[in-house]
Amino acid sequence: LSGWHIGGHSYEKLRTDKLVSLEETMKEVIEAVREYEKIKGEKIPVIAAGGVFNGKDLAKFLAMGAGGVQMGTRFVATEECSVAQAYKDLYVTAKESDIVIIQSPVGMPAKALKTKFVEEVLRGERKPIRCSYQCLRTCDPAEAPYCIAKALIDAADGDMDNALVFAGTRVSEVKEIVTVKALIEELVKEAEEALNL
Repeated sequence: LSGWHIGGHSYEKLRTDKLVSLEETMKEVIEAVREYEKIKGEKIPVIAAGGVFNGKDLAKFLAMGAGGVQMGTRFVATEECSVAQAYKDLYVTAKESDIVIIQSPVGMPAKALKTKFVEEVLRGERKPIRCSYQCLRTCDPAEAPYCIAKALIDAADGDMDNALVFAGTRVSEVKEIVTVKALIEELVKEAEEALNL
């Protein structure tokens, strides 16, 4: 279950005025899932994703009945993340105004950080494609504005001029690169404080 805050592809209507919060959606989904649990006779976990940034958020969704949360943005800015340093640095220096909505070659909206590549794509520039990946059955290289696989690989490799860098809405709150251990400890401490444990 992902809210509109998530980076990457989200099926929400990102450009509309009526965006539903993850909290609102969680309540509805958990209520619906409870009915299926009765039928199945077993617990069905609901995982919250999109805008979960700190231990306080984690605690909020666990208290609502989530079986867990998915966090992406925070873990990019860790020492252990395998993307290039330039990618991580883009997260650490990002401002809210750096986040844009871009269409993938198959039309799905996604939140990305402004890069030279992204700005060119938003202006309608088509990037030549030599398809080496055939990663999406619905992608037609003759019609697609760019190759998403190449843009994502360029990002991971640190070629920021040709990079597509997905990021969640709260990326501007990332201020430093830490170890995964330190991040987990921080999240647990914040969650325990929020849950009064």
